[in-house]
Amino acid sequence: MYEIFIFINPIGIYCYDIEKQIQDTIKELDVDACYHFVPITNINAIKEDVFRRRKESQNVIELSKYTMATTRALQDYHAIKLTYGNKKARKFIFTLQQKLCKDCSQYNIELPGQVIDELGLNLKKINSVKDGDYINDSIHQDQKLAEQWNITKTPTTVIFKENDESCGILLEGTLKHDDLVSLLIPERKIIEQPSFYDKMFSNNHLRLI
Repeated sequence: MYEIFIFINPIGIYCYDIEKQIQDTIKELDVDACYHFVPITNINAIKEDVFRRRKESQNVIELSKYTMATTRALQDYHAIKLTYGNKKARKFIFTLQQKLCKDCSQYNIELPGQVIDELGLNLKKINSVKDGDYINDSIHQDQKLAEQWNITKTPTTVIFKENDESCGILLEGTLKHDDLVSLLIPERKIIEQPSFYDKMFSNNHLRLI
């Protein structure tokens, strides 16, 4: 059993790619695993994503509009999580990212509402939750977790083995498919390569690789 935490920029370009890769790999290997999206945002994460998108020759919206879009996505995610649960919230953020991963200039203020409507959720109900203090508390809990684990970049993936939070690994940036397979492959197949696997989960703290 593996527990995976994916710290993401709510509309980050590489964040969408890594989320999809982890989901696809879990299905491919039929691994017993659960994963959690942890959207976090700050000015450094926003600037990094703008830089990455320019590097990919994408059209990039102005920084103030991008910051507004990131903040709106973060608030909507937490409002949906509080109203409908984690699964619907993950679906919202994943769908929104999918629409923006190739060109964030497509963002407009109506887009989050359109995604909410596509998923069959009640926008009015979600907005009413956003007016309460629970949203800030929920966002703060994720920020606190990021600080506790010294998460400084997005995307960052943290993987725990067998629900044991005393040992785990922390991987910054994108992941290679083969490396992810080596980490998540079922125990019966790891016998062939014990040195890599045992090394990754040997320390009693998060190991940065």
